[in-house]
Formats: sequence, structure tokens, C-alpha cells
Amino acid sequence: MREILLTSSVLILAVLLLRRAFRDRISRRAQYVLWALVLVRLLVPVSLPGADFSVLSAAEPVGRTVTERLEQREIYRVPLAPSPMGTAPQVTSPAPQIEGGGSPSGEAAAPSGGEEAFSYPVIRERVVTAADLLTVLWLIGIAAMAVWFLVTNLRFWQKLRRTRAPYAAENCRYPVYLVEAGLPSPCLFGLFRPAIYLTPAVVASPERLRHVLAHETAHARHLDPLWSLLRSVCLAVYWFDPLVWIAAAVSKADGELACDEAAIQALGEGERIPYGKTLLSLIPVRTGPGSPLLSATTMTADKRQLKDRITRIAQGQQTRAAALFLVLALAAGVCAVTFTGAKADGETGGVRSLTGDELAYFNEEFFNQEGTYSIRNQFLNSLYEKPEDIDLFELFYCGTGIDAPMTDEELRQVGSFDTAGELICPVDKMSVEAINQVLLENTGLTLEETGRIGMDYFQYLPEYDAYYHSHGDTNYFSGVNITAGERVGDTIRLYYDDTFHVDGWKCVTLEEQADGSYWFVSNQPSERPAIPTVYPEGEPVLTIPLTDLTPYEPETMEVIRHRNDCAERGTGYIMHTEDGDELSVRTYLSTDGNLYAAVIYDEAAGRDGMRTWDVGCFFTFPEHNTLSYSDSGGYAVSMDSFSDLFGHDGLVIRYSGELDEHTGATFHDYYYFDTEGNPVLLARVYGTESAVLDLDGDGANELLSDGGQLVFQRDGQLYEADLTALLAENWPEMDFWDYSTIDVSRRCLTVRGTVRNESDDGPYSFTRCLCFDGEDLLVYKNLVNYTDHVADNIDVPDRVLSAAKDAVLSALDYRRGHTGAMGHVDGQWQQTGTQAEWDDWRIAELVLTDTVPAYPELGMRVYGLHYELHTTTPEDVMLAGGMYMDEDGWVGGLNTLPPVLVFHITPDGEYVLLQSSIPNDVGRSSDTPMFAGLMAQAALENGLLAPSEVRPVDLYYMFYNNCGVFLNLIGAFSLEEQNSTLDAMATYAVGVEPSDNLLVNGLQRLEEYDYDLTEEGELAKIRLQNAWTRAQEEAER
Repeated sequence: MREILLTSSVLILAVLLLRRAFRDRISRRAQYVLWALVLVRLLVPVSLPGADFSVLSAAEPVGRTVTERLEQREIYRVPLAPSPMGTAPQVTSPAPQIEGGGSPSGEAAAPSGGEEAFSYPVIRERVVTAADLLTVLWLIGIAAMAVWFLVTNLRFWQKLRRTRAPYAAENCRYPVYLVEAGLPSPCLFGLFRPAIYLTPAVVASPERLRHVLAHETAHARHLDPLWSLLRSVCLAVYWFDPLVWIAAAVSKADGELACDEAAIQALGEGERIPYGKTLLSLIPVRTGPGSPLLSATTMTADKRQLKDRITRIAQGQQTRAAALFLVLALAAGVCAVTFTGAKADGETGGVRSLTGDELAYFNEEFFNQEGTYSIRNQFLNSLYEKPEDIDLFELFYCGTGIDAPMTDEELRQVGSFDTAGELICPVDKMSVEAINQVLLENTGLTLEETGRIGMDYFQYLPEYDAYYHSHGDTNYFSGVNITAGERVGDTIRLYYDDTFHVDGWKCVTLEEQADGSYWFVSNQPSERPAIPTVYPEGEPVLTIPLTDLTPYEPETMEVIRHRNDCAERGTGYIMHTEDGDELSVRTYLSTDGNLYAAVIYDEAAGRDGMRTWDVGCFFTFPEHNTLSYSDSGGYAVSMDSFSDLFGHDGLVIRYSGELDEHTGATFHDYYYFDTEGNPVLLARVYGTESAVLDLDGDGANELLSDGGQLVFQRDGQLYEADLTALLAENWPEMDFWDYSTIDVSRRCLTVRGTVRNESDDGPYSFTRCLCFDGEDLLVYKNLVNYTDHVADNIDVPDRVLSAAKDAVLSALDYRRGHTGAMGHVDGQWQQTGTQAEWDDWRIAELVLTDTVPAYPELGMRVYGLHYELHTTTPEDVMLAGGMYMDEDGWVGGLNTLPPVLVFHITPDGEYVLLQSSIPNDVGRSSDTPMFAGLMAQAALENGLLAPSEVRPVDLYYMFYNNCGVFLNLIGAFSLEEQNSTLDAMATYAVGVEPSDNLLVNGLQRLEEYDYDLTEEGELAKIRLQNAWTRAQEEAER
């Protein structure tokens, strides 16, 4: 709508200007045709592909800002249910609980360190934004205009039918009627069967009759009833736009002028003056605005319009070819800028590199969804130029990722049982419905719309409309690592080194859809990309030159020949020399007790060990290393290949060693093999991880380790930079380098540690991003940008964000009245310490962490919340229980709020915040059984589930989390519900080993400690004990 309003407004103004400038140089018909362009623009809500310059491109920033403000501005919140604030009763005795366990009421967990419990209410409301309000008003206006149109035309039609009489008119192809009274002027009316209606004044003179019939016949030939209808549609849809009303009035007047011109051409030039006199005698002068929605071609006009019309008839201007050509050229130019869309961000400035945040999204969310089978990864398992050519056998080799239960009959038909009735190997079921769901979500195609490549390798059972695949292996494309990407308009190109298939660089192309999703377009081999790095926004806080480093030369290792000394072989790799010759490299344990890495010259295994063993040892591992993880008392060495590091491919060997007599580390040795097959140590770094990355985006890799080392090449020379020492030397305030991580997506090393200010206060936490631009080390401070207290990388539904803001503001209010410390003062347990001053807040993370898969029908969504509060008096902040404070006074790790917000999505799509109490130590997804149990508890407490609908395993963990809360909750339900629920939980618990049985543990705690049980809770406790006894007796039978 915004785009149509903008472009149509420009087009209307342009047509008005053209009409004014060429009014005496082009025909009235040509002038009238110009309005067809406006009609098309108003009624066709699509635009041509984006152009280098268009109205929408020029106005896109403003338009986007206006739209965002309208969508974000809240006008009113409509409550959907009462929102009572509860108070949490407390356990009265020191019953043992999981750290941070839930409070009995189900409210937010009591903070550790003696803080009072903070709770917030269940919020059920719908936010009405300015955009919502304007949409409602617009629809109301359309409805009112539609009624006005129908009433006006139906009343006019009924009036004509009552008063008309057929009139015989010679040489007229349309029906003609005479209306004796009530019709102000002759007209043409009727969309499908237009008819001419005459007044007595017309038929009183044969000359007038001839003139009027010529005029109204011209209206019919010009299809003016249709244009009148479409003009009314425009007025109904754009009732609020004054330019549309002006265009409707002026175009209607131009239509009359065009008919005058056509009528004179039909009558002959000699009739020009008599025709004008006829109009003067028949056209009534209108004093009001007329009826803009009437579809009849009545001749009414105001004084100015009538004068202009008669003047034009008298002048009789002819179209000039040059003027007509100029008008057409100008009109084409106007259409070029009003019918084309806005170019996307990438198109306007050409190809742009993806930012680190964008690459992180594709690496961490789009692909590689943690803890789940990511079907999107499988789209990289085959090469295709268009989605119709995807190899569906490779795509669905491991299934669709959608649960598909199978009956024994299905398994029997696909031959999954042996003669003894045992399952031979696992079977994946892929219903056509599930296949279509995956394809539609990721390509916009159905199975029938693809080439069905590879589907013949699956077995199809028509009675189940499903495909089946029995296999014991996997082709799952794990660990997708997108290292670079670029965008052109809606097209995304992502580049990755295919280490899974080990066949070089690939480019997977995606197309962004209107809803923000992405469709796979192609997956093709590519050259290694050289895409510039997008550094963090803003200037670096520190730039450290790397010009004073001393270059080093790779070291050719000494090779010592060993024969027949192999006690145990380790991992082996086939490598290539610089000339392409193959050689084998292996780790092995020697009979002399040492662990070696060696080039294999000859080996042959016998019954009693290695019959032949001839190797060249080039590295001896430190003593505490072992061949495998199963060996106790040491670090298991490992080997892997690398490619394209300083022009070499080779082998990286990882092992444990010592930096000095007090510090151990994991070392990463990068070797290549020269033309003679000699191992050459290219680089040695240490740390938990190392990565070969193109840090500066020049197409050549560097080597980075999380131990703080950077190895790079400049002018053919290799350099090693000790980042820890360089940062300490150039930033004296740094107190301690705690740890660092390699951020592959953002091509940087993220460092965390502590710092002291100029007054030696602290230490305070810091985070820095170390980037390499090919020359210098760039140190950035602000890794995350915030807008309106929210990190820019947060993308959640508005209702979720609104609830998170409300919660954090409540936490801020709580902190403003609490010091965070409790103690005995004058014999009473009360708040101690100095109240800190808190002046700001921000949401650092708000991300979907769980969808409660055990109960998909409930539409529950769990969002992890991480927030920080800002203090102006850091010296007064009591840090405890995982809290931290950074150098700018931002405090995080607060436990005032639960770590997650839990929502229920109603059938109409509304997000309802549920009351819940989730401890900080149970995770943030259903991968943790305790968390899954507490999600079921939240559904139970909020009336989404009955106890009998909860899984026994969830009941089991709910009970252990807080026995009192569980029993009080269950006790509030009917006796039948209680017995069914408690029996199910007890039956489940019988199958758990006694030493690990949480139900037994909980029952013991109930006896040892005094829980604040209600009367119903006490009765539920007895019923649980009886259920447990019955379950044990049943198990013993």
C-alpha cells in the first residue's frame, strides 16, 4: 500500500502537469488516455523489477522508517484475561533442593544470596499499534464507500426503470429510452448492456437528438461505463487520498472532452458550432460537487468546466505529431520511475559482503541447529543448478526430520525383519506430506514439481502414501561452516569449503522471500572467494601495528629411520607431497615406550603384530600423550588435514605439551611435505582451538589460535604475532586475559578478561574483538549495538519483545530497592550494604530456545532472556552468584528474573506470556529432562494441560524439583485425575535404579523436612505414597 500511494501520487501529479502543458497541442482523446496509466498504477499492486533510479528507491529509507514507527508505536493494549499479581509462599524448612530450585507457588525462583523473591504476573493482552488502527480505519472507509457506490447506482437504476419509455432512434446501435421527468441531462448508463437515456428537451429538436446520440454513442465506444466503474473502485480503495479524488474528477472531465471530439468527428466539422449550442442548452450548471460514484455519463458541469468545454469545442485544436511524441516520451519516463520497484539494499550499492552477524545466523541458526537434525544441512549433499534438480535421495537419506511413527505391518512390508522377527536395521519413513512440507518450506516446490531425482532408490507404499529407506549408515552433512557470503538484492550467496565431501569450495545460493524465509536456489562448485571482511561498526579503540615482527622460516624436520619397533598403531592419513605423490603418515607407540609421528615407508600386519614396519619418525610426543581416548592417564593425540595455508596443503597434529614448567597447553603443529617427502613444520600454535581463516578477506588464509597467536604472510614472509603480549603492552589497564574464542563467522578473536581503571579500581569484566586487516591488529570494543535498549541482532515477535522489556523494567525497579545482600543486624535478618544507583537497562539476548516438542499441540515457545543493568555507583554493587560487572558499569548475571520467558500461542496467533518458575541451572531447552518437566508444569499451572495429559517422565522431574509445589498442584484436581497421574508417575519411577531414583529421594525429603503443604497437598502426599507402594508390588510380581 505504501509503495502504491507514493508512486501513484507522483504519477497523478505528472499527468496533471502533462495535461496542462500540452492541452492545446494534443487531442482530447490522447489527453484522456493518459489517465489509464494512473488507473493501472492504482489497481495493479505490483511493481516491475527494481531500477537504478525509481521513486521507491529514492524514498525507501523514509518509507521504511515511517512503516517501522507505525508498526512499533503502541496505541492501546487490549487485555485478554485478568492479570493478577501473586505472592510466593516460601518453604519453611531448609529442604534440600537443586540450586536455584523453584518456589512452591510456581512464581519466579527466589534469588540466591538472601534476596527476596521477585514475581511477575501472567500477562494476556494484545498490542494495538498505529499500523493496526490505520488498517481498521482504512477498511471501514472502503466498506462505507462501497455502500455509497451501491446505494447511489441502485437508486439511479430504479428511478430510470420506473420512468423510462422506449424511444425509436434511427441509426443507433444502442437501446434508447425517454425519461419524461427527474433526469437532469441525457446520459449513458449500464455496464454490460449500456443504454442511452434522453430528456424531453433532447427529443424536442431533431438537431439536438442527433448531437446527443453522437455524444452518448462516443461514450459507449470509449467504454466509459467500465472506466467509470474502475474510477469508483479507486475512490473506494483510496478514499483518504485527495490526489485520487482530483484525478477522478479531472479524468471524468477529460472523458467528456474526448467524447465531444469524437462526436464532432462523426457529425462533421460543419456541426461544431451547432453542437456547442446544443450542449449549452442541455447541460445544467451544477453548484455542488456532484455524485463522483455515479456510473452514468451525465452532462452536468460547474460554470468553469462548462466554459472550458465550450471554448475547446470552438477552438477545435488538432494534434501535433511532435507534441504527441514528446508527451509519449515524457509519459514513458514517468512510468519508468513510478512502475519500477525499489532496489534492495544490496542492489542499490551492488554486491555487498555479509556481516559477521549475518554469517553467524547462517552458521548457527539456519544451518547446524544445535541438538536437532537440521534438514537444511542436507541441501548441501548434492550439486544442482536449480531446485528442481536436487538429488532427493541424498536430501532425504536420513529422513525428513519430521517424526513419522511406523507400524509393524509397514516394517514387514519394507522387509525390515529377519526370519526371527528381529529388526534388521533402522528404517526412515518419509510421508509425501512430510516431503512436501520440507520442499515447500525450503524451495517453494512440491515433490511433483521437482525432477524426482533419486526417489526411485526409496521404497514406496501407496496405501500409506510414504517412502521408506532402510540403512545403518548416514550421510548427514554435519558442521556446515559458511566462511564468506555476499548479497545482491534478495539473492544470498554463501561460500564454504566442503570438507565433508572433501571436494573443494562450493557456493550455495538462497533467495529471500517476502516473509523473511530463504529458499534454496542452487549449490555449485566455486573458486575460493575473496570477499572483504565486514569489520564491527565504529572505529577500533586500539590499533596495534604489526610491523616490528621478525619473520621466520618453516622448519624441515629431521627424519629418523625406525624398523620393526611398532607396539601399537594409531591414526593414519594419506597425504600428498608438493609434487602430488602420495605418502602415508601415522602415529604409533614404539617398543621403546615413546609415541611417534612418522612417515610410513613399508608396513604389513601379521598375526602377532606388525610383520613389517619401516618408518621415518619426525616427531616425538611428550610423555603424557596417548594414542586414543580410551587410554587412561593421558591426552589422546589427533591428526587432521588442512588446505590452502600459505600455499600449502598438509596435516595438523594436536597433542598436549608444556609452555613452561608451570603451564600446559594443547599444541597444533601444521606440517606439509616437500617434493622429497620431507615433513616441514609450517607453523606451531597452542590453545584449545585453531582455525585456518581468511581474516582480512583478501583470498589468502591466516592461522589463528584461541591461545592468542596469529600467523600471517606478508610479502612472501611468515610472521607470528603473540596477541596476548601485544594487547598487554598496548593496553596497560588490562589486568587479566581470561579466555578467548575464535569467531569464524565474524573472522575475529573474541577476548574476555578483567581490567582496572585509572584509579586501580576493579577488576571489571571486558570483551574485545581482535581483527586483522592485513597490516594491523584492530581492537574493537562495542561488539553489539543497541537500539531502544535492545541488541540490534535480536529478532523476535513484538509481543515477546514487549514482555521482555516489561520484565527487565520490573527487575530494574526491584534492584533500585534492594542492595543484594542480607545479614543479621541487631538480631534480625534484614537487608545490609549500601544501595547502588541504577540508571539504565538493556536486553543483550532474547532468543527462541525451545518449542516444548513433547506437547506440540500447545504451541508453547520458550525464549532465553539475558539482560544487563547499568549502575553509576559500581563500588556499591554486591557481586555474587555468577554476577559480573564490565568496565562501563553494566552488570549482568542477575538472577532477579527467570532465565526464560514462556509463551503460549493461541489459535489466532496471539502470544500469551505464561506464569512460570524456571531455575537457572536446568538449561533452556527440553534437551534437559528437568527443563522439559518444568515446561509441563507451566502448562499445567496455566490450564493448558490436565495432570493425566502430562508425560510420566515429566511428572517425575516436576516432583523432584519441588515436592511441595507438585503435591499442592496435583491435590487441587479431582480424585480421579490425582490417582491416574500419581499411578503413572510411580509406574515410571519403578523402572529407575534405586540409587538414582528421584521419586524415592523426594519421598524421603517429604518425611525429613516440613513442606508448606495445603490440606489437598497432604492428601495428595498420602495418595502418592500409596501409588508408589502399589507400583513396587506390581513390579515384584
